[in-house]
Amino acid sequence: MGFIIVLISIIWLFITLISSLFTQNVQNTVALNEITDYIEKIDNFALQGFNETQQLVHFIEADRYYNFKEKPALLLEPKVITYNAKGEEIYTMTSKRANYFNNSEIKFKGKVKIDSKSGVSYKINAKELLASIKTNDLVSHKEVIYFDENARIVAQGVQLKTTEDKMQLEGKTTIHQDSGQKILTRDLFVDQSNERKHYYSNQPTIYLASGNKINAEGVDMKMKKGRVTLLGKVKILQKSGSKIDTKSLVVKQSEGNEIYSTKEKVHYQSKLLGINAKGMHYDTKQQKIRLTGGVAGRYE
Repeated sequence: MGFIIVLISIIWLFITLISSLFTQNVQNTVALNEITDYIEKIDNFALQGFNETQQLVHFIEADRYYNFKEKPALLLEPKVITYNAKGEEIYTMTSKRANYFNNSEIKFKGKVKIDSKSGVSYKINAKELLASIKTNDLVSHKEVIYFDENARIVAQGVQLKTTEDKMQLEGKTTIHQDSGQKILTRDLFVDQSNERKHYYSNQPTIYLASGNKINAEGVDMKMKKGRVTLLGKVKILQKSGSKIDTKSLVVKQSEGNEIYSTKEKVHYQSKLLGINAKGMHYDTKQQKIRLTGGVAGRYE
């Protein structure tokens, strides 16, 4: 009896696996069969682009190319390599699919990986990302998600200058750090030139972490050093209800802890106590605040 049960189980597992593979193949076939209105199809597509002086400026290849009568050509599994005036590679872009236009522009959709020869790599998920082969710039005015090594950044658009390793994330921008912090700002600049990871914005910013909400007038982040500077006037709202007013607050992120510090004037206010000082050191893990330099307190 036990042997029969085991045998039936093996047969059922085999049928399930075959069914799964068959379904996947059908789905893939259906997806490809949806492309029916093309006038030309090319497998293992490759195209070289030259400028007016006959210098190679880009090389495009794709697993499959579809040409249509009244809409842009479609590339499946595209790979785009761009070159500078010396014939050296600038960057390489890869994706699942893209549209190719006759004006040498390519519009990517979905996940795009960009590898620069300087060593900088970008991973972007975009509703659409337009790449201009002539200027080597990438632009999108729709929602994008940029994946950094230790953060996920959502913005309303992007402008990327790959030759300079500089990028601006446009509109409302939310930084989700892997260590749990959340930063809300606008028009965030990302500078990765010279092996830096420098993020900055001069727009109103909200920093959320360790049970605190911090309002500031801008943000400057040195990602490699785990250092965040909240610029201008800063207000810390603690979950206890206490408030701290200061300027230019430095947040040092390290091993799951955060240290807030400033050498600017500080005004600490709780329901019962108001304190003025000339500096502050705040260990968020230990929940200890040290006010420094001419401390004066007042009970209310």
